[in-house]
Amino acid sequence: MRKYHGPSNCTSDCFVVRPISETYMSIDIVCCEGYERKDKNECLPKCHDCGPGGKCILPEVCICGQGYKSQKNRSVCLPECSEHCINGNCTAPDVCQCLEGFRFRNDSQSVCEPICGATDCTNGHCVTPQQCVCNSGYQRNETLGKCVPVCVDKTEHGDCVAPNEIRCHAGYELHWNYHQHQRCDPVCSSGCRNGLCMQPEQCVCNVGYVHVDRRISAGCEPVCQPACVNGSCAAPNHCRCHDGHVPLNGSHHVCTPSCRQGCENGFCNAPGRCECHKGYMKLSPHQCSPVCQPACGTNARCSAPDTCTCQEGYIRVNGSDTHCEPFCSKRCYNGICSSPDVCSCLAGYEALTSSYCVPKCNRSCIYGSCVGPNLCRCFNGHRPSANDPFVCEPICSMNCGFGRCIAPEICQCEPGFANRWPSGTCEPHCAQKCINSRCEGGTGRCRCYEGYQLRAGSNSICDPVCSPSCRNGTCVEPNSCECWPGYEDTKEGYMCIPSCRPACENGRCTAPGQCECSAGYEVTNSSEPQLCRAQCKKRCINAECLRPDECTCLFGYRFIEGSTTECAPYCSQPCDKDSICVAPEICEQQTYHVLSTVGASGFSSWTQLVLTVLLCVVLIMLPVLLTRMFLQRRRAQKDKQQVHLIENPSYGVCMAHDELLPSDREDGLGD
Repeated sequence: MRKYHGPSNCTSDCFVVRPISETYMSIDIVCCEGYERKDKNECLPKCHDCGPGGKCILPEVCICGQGYKSQKNRSVCLPECSEHCINGNCTAPDVCQCLEGFRFRNDSQSVCEPICGATDCTNGHCVTPQQCVCNSGYQRNETLGKCVPVCVDKTEHGDCVAPNEIRCHAGYELHWNYHQHQRCDPVCSSGCRNGLCMQPEQCVCNVGYVHVDRRISAGCEPVCQPACVNGSCAAPNHCRCHDGHVPLNGSHHVCTPSCRQGCENGFCNAPGRCECHKGYMKLSPHQCSPVCQPACGTNARCSAPDTCTCQEGYIRVNGSDTHCEPFCSKRCYNGICSSPDVCSCLAGYEALTSSYCVPKCNRSCIYGSCVGPNLCRCFNGHRPSANDPFVCEPICSMNCGFGRCIAPEICQCEPGFANRWPSGTCEPHCAQKCINSRCEGGTGRCRCYEGYQLRAGSNSICDPVCSPSCRNGTCVEPNSCECWPGYEDTKEGYMCIPSCRPACENGRCTAPGQCECSAGYEVTNSSEPQLCRAQCKKRCINAECLRPDECTCLFGYRFIEGSTTECAPYCSQPCDKDSICVAPEICEQQTYHVLSTVGASGFSSWTQLVLTVLLCVVLIMLPVLLTRMFLQRRRAQKDKQQVHLIENPSYGVCMAHDELLPSDREDGLGD
């Protein structure tokens, strides 16, 4: 095999290999795979189709000419179009050719639209060859062979000329009903008043109406039965009165003359003319007044012929027909009704309200009320004084003793005495309130109850006595202790001990909420001050510290031989030759890449393998060691009792060849 430098446009260190078959007689040049001999002494690369202007530089590798590009693979050059050919193919640079059944759109040389040919596509658009889709608002009518408009509303007197657009027939016009639907209604030029236009120029009158002049195209007028008197028919059986007339007693057919200025106590016998009833006489042209015989007396008026009516606020006197007296709606107490709703008080009384008069006394009644002119009545709990009729004295049922009665059942004590309740008798009084003690009569001193003793520096406060004295508590009653906050009682009534909630674990409660850990235990989390954890001087690996300086392996792990702090995963079944136990009962196979026997630079494959492995070990262990030192320093500052899990790492294999995939070059390190 001989090597020769390849073409000048090679992108890397390329060689063209020319196998030579040498015999004793001659030398024949045989081209390698992917090459073919076109000249006598030259092997050229072979490509599938490099297209016009393209050049084959390597087997199945083309350099495309201008306007071409290798789109599918590197051995075929296809033309490029700057605009995408829609419904067509790019046959040459920037040249599109439409598919069968399509043609170029008028404004484009790259967009092809389908051709419907003989199919009528009016009011629609062609979506595929010979297939027409109607526009919105139209639908295909196969009988007519075209797209016809669609109207939601149907009418028998009109035609649908466009989507939801109706054109009415002659004599009809388009209207919208209450539901917003279109319809064609007949037209009557007369307006068909009081009726319905059923057909063009044909009215049907409503009930109670007839055609004007008996013409079917004219409007309708109402009919009144019986006929109107002094009026005209305005609605079926309803008359409208002529001027100067009004309906008679609510009648709809008979109207009577009306007097606009009224006709009091009379009747209108013609428009604007009044005539008085019997027993009345005319005082003015439109007013008649009644006549009474005999005449009405004081506070009364003639309201009807020979009938007297009391004026407002007055009533008849003792059944009299002509005389009236004032009336008070409220009864006058201690007075008389002198005018409507006005009371006048009797002698010795004065008005309290508009209808109530109270007696009047020359002097005020002390602890009593005036019940009659210069007459007092004592309040409850009082009695008249023997010396003054206008004075009442309080009554105390109990003897006030060292005091006097100042109000009913209330005594006012002398100095040095006091009553426990307002109605009680006066008893000895101490200046200071006796607490847990009682006041000795006449001495002003407090004497303690049994089980209490006088507080030092006080002469009125007695404190309870507890024996023995309360520990971590307060004596609240004789021989009864109450624990301080943060303490709880015990079987001993006088002793209280500190309380920790939750309870101290691996320690004892020395003060409220404060735990003291036992030897070999420490609090590792400030948020759990009650939890004391065991401490191990050496770090437990794949194990946890449950007792001081004693590691316990996690489930599925066991101690490494010769170690009491580090545990390794355990697999009950031995792993295969190429596998290792990476976790409890989990074996993982190690992956290796097969290397060629001869390197690119001439070194032996085993030499390259050794150098590559050494280089990989150095590159991998250096960051691992640095990371391990950093993590150990951080862990030393954290909780020493955290469980450290370390599994067997699996390392990747670095390949010595340059053509390995990127995924094969990554080095993996298990956690």
